[in-house]
Amino acid sequence: MKLLITLLLSTLALIVYVKRSYKYATVQDTVESPIDYESDQYKEAETWFSGVGRH
Repeated sequence: MKLLITLLLSTLALIVYVKRSYKYATVQDTVESPIDYESDQYKEAETWFSGVGRH
């Protein structure tokens, strides 16, 4: 009887673990738009990044 309960609990724990891992491993269906390198927002960020690291 103890073996049956242990087997049942471990099987249940395995099922819960697999379901949670599938939930975290799913791939998003959305695709981000490419960066517009000609936009003013990117040019401002480029000047900021070029200054970072100089101390």
